[in-house]
Amino acid sequence: MKKLILCLSVFALVFTSCSSDDDSSPSQDPLIGTWNYYKYFENGDELPLEPCESEETIVFSANGDLSFADYIDNAGACEIDEAATGTWANLGSGSYSITIFGFTSTEDITFEGNTFYFEYTDDNGTPTDPSDDIVYREVYIRQ
Repeated sequence: MKKLILCLSVFALVFTSCSSDDDSSPSQDPLIGTWNYYKYFENGDELPLEPCESEETIVFSANGDLSFADYIDNAGACEIDEAATGTWANLGSGSYSITIFGFTSTEDITFEGNTFYFEYTDDNGTPTDPSDDIVYREVYIRQ
């Protein structure tokens, strides 16, 4: 009888201690969180940020909302220059839709550790001449 109780106890212990391997719960999007403007590049060259530029914050919420604040230097103090809210959506393959002020843009965002960046190109008004294009990269770091 003791062996039967011991076997049943071990059997019960094995089945109650197993964790669920259910992978059906969605993983959190890596964009969700609070991000600060971190670095800025033009054609691969890092340019220094103004002290107040590094105060810029973007918050991406899990419900698809976003908010941001840009700062300017006002007599040595960083003050909010512009703040707004909008929405975002993950389009897949690192592509995100971002809507602010009623305008929607699509950005390809690359994540590296606790940073993300996106790039865009300015054709300087000469779309048929790529020789004067400027490629910008904006880097944000997770707060």
